Amino acid sequence: MSSLIVDKCYYTQLALQTLLQHNGLKKKDILSLTDISSLQECCNTQAPEIIFINEQCFLLDSAEGERLRSIINAHPDTLFFIFISKENLNYQNYIPIRNNIIILSKSIRTEIVDRLLEHNLKQKRLQEEQEPLDLTPVSLSRTESDILKMWMSGLDTVVISRQLNIKEKTVSSHKGNIKRKVKIHNKQAIYHIVKLTDTLTTGVYINRSRAYLEAANSLERANLAG
Repeated sequence: MSSLIVDKCYYTQLALQTLLQHNGLKKKDILSLTDISSLQECCNTQAPEIIFINEQCFLLDSAEGERLRSIINAHPDTLFFIFISKENLNYQNYIPIRNNIIILSKSIRTEIVDRLLEHNLKQKRLQEEQEPLDLTPVSLSRTESDILKMWMSGLDTVVISRQLNIKEKTVSSHKGNIKRKVKIHNKQAIYHIVKLTDTLTTGVYINRSRAYLEAANSLERANLAG
């Protein structure tokens, strides 16, 4: 069992190493890197179980983003934690966008990351009274997806209502559903999550029920591989 950390910050690397060791990984099995090229080289020789990546290592370079996307598709059994590094988003949570991709804030509470690790490393140490983690990838209805695209492009509720020929109250309701599903109430943070999702995958799932999400993951990987 091995784990990789891709982050330019030494202190972040140290904190994650400590967290991984707390969850049973040996120090020799944890490797710290600083760029996606080094990550690709490591993944060519091993199949790490968990990879932590700071968005700064790929988000501003489209080539590095494409490279990371190919790495993710080539390692469906590896869990990728993608850290949002922007500090002004007012976001301290996590959101699963695929079965093996979780986007999370770098300011998220350590105990939440610890629980995510415990869950995915299958170490059954969660207390019974704790609420179970919901790691189902987020999925939007077709209407929610259309509204999200228009909303993120800068259109307000009134304009969206007119263009879709639905009531303003209905648009507001759909916006509320989007915020609830992605567990974010800040528009800027939602925009950032969507941007990351589009970089790493084919986009937020649309009109997928819980029962079909796993099949959709496999189909997407097959299509991209082909």
